[in-house]
Amino acid sequence: MRKFFGKFVSVTLAAAVIAMFALSSDDKWCSRVDKAFDESVLGSFLSESKGDYGRYATGLSGQTASVSADSGENGGNDGNGGTGQVIGQTADTASTDRATDSDYQETGKICDSTGVEGVYACGRLTGIYEQTEGVLVVNTTEVTNEDGKKVNPADKKVKCGDYIMSVNGRTVADKEELSEAVNDIMKQYDESNEDKSTVNIKFLRGGEEMSADIAPVRMDDGRYYMGIWVKDDLAGIGTITYYTKDGRFGALGHGIGDGTQSGNLLYANSGDLYSMKLTKIKKGKAGTPGEIGGVVYFGKKSHIGTLDCNSNLGIYGQLDSDELSEYAAEDTYYPVADKDEIHTGSAQMISEISGKLEKYNLEITNIDKKATDTNKGMELKVTDERLIELSGGIVQGTSGSPIIQDGKIIGAVTHVFVDDPTGGYGICIDEML
Repeated sequence: MRKFFGKFVSVTLAAAVIAMFALSSDDKWCSRVDKAFDESVLGSFLSESKGDYGRYATGLSGQTASVSADSGENGGNDGNGGTGQVIGQTADTASTDRATDSDYQETGKICDSTGVEGVYACGRLTGIYEQTEGVLVVNTTEVTNEDGKKVNPADKKVKCGDYIMSVNGRTVADKEELSEAVNDIMKQYDESNEDKSTVNIKFLRGGEEMSADIAPVRMDDGRYYMGIWVKDDLAGIGTITYYTKDGRFGALGHGIGDGTQSGNLLYANSGDLYSMKLTKIKKGKAGTPGEIGGVVYFGKKSHIGTLDCNSNLGIYGQLDSDELSEYAAEDTYYPVADKDEIHTGSAQMISEISGKLEKYNLEITNIDKKATDTNKGMELKVTDERLIELSGGIVQGTSGSPIIQDGKIIGAVTHVFVDDPTGGYGICIDEML
């Protein structure tokens, strides 16, 4: 089983992947199509569903995510001028920066057996939520102290992609705990008249534990700030590709990135799938990938499944028993195609983008059995006029849509060409299993 742990390329002619981002210059032709929701920009969009609350979200993309600052007057230096602005962009492939770190390696197949004979093809849209392991550093920024002087306490101490685990030995799991720990410690120094001005933070960088002493700045609101932009979770919309008879599922066909310019996969300690309601389809056009939007409902009654793996080839986990029974009663069980069985020609993708599960006609135009980027094992083109009319073709949020050919499941959609939303790439099913 794979351990639980996502590049945008801005070009005129490109392909967009349906996942998270990681800047790179080696592939200038595509980008993924699942965009994470910006929590603070969208605000507290609340809606009732089965007693749970909902928030607006869009399709996950490369490594797009909401950002929160532990410091800064009007936000950090990301150019967006405020807490929680989106700083990530659509990506074209999952990052492999952590591939040599044992905590992030892919360690086997989704099942214990050497092969999987068949799976249920799903195609359902789902809300995806992941909680980071520690607090993820997005950026450092200047803060203004009580004397009006601008300083950057964390500069060259931590960097984008680090995960803060503790402050003076006090474990922190989210933004609030980080802020509270820093302020509690500094206030203790003040009250005891201790001649101390720094706190020691321990953090992970590429799987290695490191530490740094940082001198928090007291601002005119009386609170202390380290000048670090951080976030502690990520959420968005994606597509479940398949599940087995015992409820093990695979989705997206690529990994979820950390939403920073580090280009790394998200280092997470928990993740969940939730029900969602589609409310918007933004049609794709040349130069601008389309996207879907909707309300993701959070809570026990809306829970669909649990994530336990985030790898370069997809996200994996276990469906809840109720969903497994409901899905299996409606979905078709398909034999799994070997890579040698996949051929150019007609195929179909299954998607819930219209509001119900439907098959849409595709053409497999090329197959690369030795693709270096396994997320691009096949090239495809949407030929179904219904889907083209509805969304322009492939859009952000449909990453993971299963592809069927000759009565077998052969893979999943993973990218859309930026210059032509009817075209894109897919991953072969044997790579996802």
